[in-house]
Amino acid sequence: MFIPNKHEHLHKCTMVVGANIIASLKKKDYNIETLFQHIKQRFQKEISLNQYYNALTFLWLTQIIDIQNFTIKLKK
Repeated sequence: MFIPNKHEHLHKCTMVVGANIIASLKKKDYNIETLFQHIKQRFQKEISLNQYYNALTFLWLTQIIDIQNFTIKLKK
């Protein structure tokens, strides 16, 4: 999941995608699919669903986000 390497594009790495997710969730809560489309459009990223879910998993494991009923929120 989270194995950085020197060949990975910086704007597509898990940590940067996670930071983009956090920045978006600071404004409002999102549905899982809506957030994916928002990240791709707002930050002009060509990320795969796998990269997106890896970032969500990382944020959930570190207890930064909460996912309930397909809605993602920042934990307070």
